[in-house]
Amino acid sequence: MDLLELGIAAARAGNKAEARMYFEAVTMAEPDNAQAFLWLSFVLEDRKLALRCLERVLTIDPDNEQAKRGMAWLRSQKGDKAAPLPPLLSDAESAQLVKLLKHPQEPIVVKAVRYLGQAGGARAVEPLLSLLMSTKSKALQAEARTALIAIGTPSVDPVQQRLLNESNPDLATQLAAILARIRSMAALAACRDVVEHARLPSTRYAVALNLTASVHGEAALSIVRDYLSDSSQDLRARTAIVTAVGRAVKGKAIDARPGIGFLTEIHAELARPVALRQAALIALGISSQPSVLRYLYNSMGDKDPQMRVAAVDALARFTPAQTAALDKLAHSPDAVVRKRANQILDGLQAVQKK
Repeated sequence: MDLLELGIAAARAGNKAEARMYFEAVTMAEPDNAQAFLWLSFVLEDRKLALRCLERVLTIDPDNEQAKRGMAWLRSQKGDKAAPLPPLLSDAESAQLVKLLKHPQEPIVVKAVRYLGQAGGARAVEPLLSLLMSTKSKALQAEARTALIAIGTPSVDPVQQRLLNESNPDLATQLAAILARIRSMAALAACRDVVEHARLPSTRYAVALNLTASVHGEAALSIVRDYLSDSSQDLRARTAIVTAVGRAVKGKAIDARPGIGFLTEIHAELARPVALRQAALIALGISSQPSVLRYLYNSMGDKDPQMRVAAVDALARFTPAQTAALDKLAHSPDAVVRKRANQILDGLQAVQKK
């Protein structure tokens, strides 16, 4: 099966994220493939982006009835008339907005950035990247990031090339945030390349961290897993990534089932550093998923006292904290578990008194 057929099969099976990546790969390679743009419009969650795809279909095939019906339906949806899709910018309009990126008044620059993100297309990528890399304004940096993400796949290669050689940790984090939030197969592949080949460890960390809360969900976890397996990376950085996965599950950036499976797998691999395995237990607590409680209780029987302590700590990281369970553990026959549970309860009481 070719990529278009794989995408259609995924779409019919209800796997929209997977289908979207296949269709985007086809549209990148074949910009005149009306069928790929039509199918892509069906699986996009963003109505404006779906309309863009249908516009492209009608540019290629003006008589395409499916695209016409899709346009009519999308435009009939509540809120669409209040926020009409801006037309693609002409070369002259794009050039004028790029000039405004250097305007001394920030509100004017913000408007130019937003319009370039909505309708500037590939031509706007380099100017927006230059703004991101040069401005000291946090507000403008945030606007530029949002615009580059909105432009999507055309932003991928330029961002990736800068990331591979970026030496400024703050800029690397911002570029990583863009790459991890673009919904395309190209972006996911670029993230993997940066994690494997970036010059600085801090850049690799920035991408792995952003992937834990990215739009790629479960697909990003294989890249994160490879990062955690790289012993040349700083152990503290890797433990931070593990706990970030727990936060992503809690915040629903990663579905609970694959996220919990990922964390239990990290904990169960005895060859991994103890700190990583402890972090996995803590992350399970941070996830606040009731399904992990039995696993944590079982971990309190681990031969390693460090793991038993981490399992108790995990209960305290639940939202809300599992105080009833901690009260019981405060009378556990296991001295290690009992001591840690009492320490946590004392700390919680001290905070309440304040």
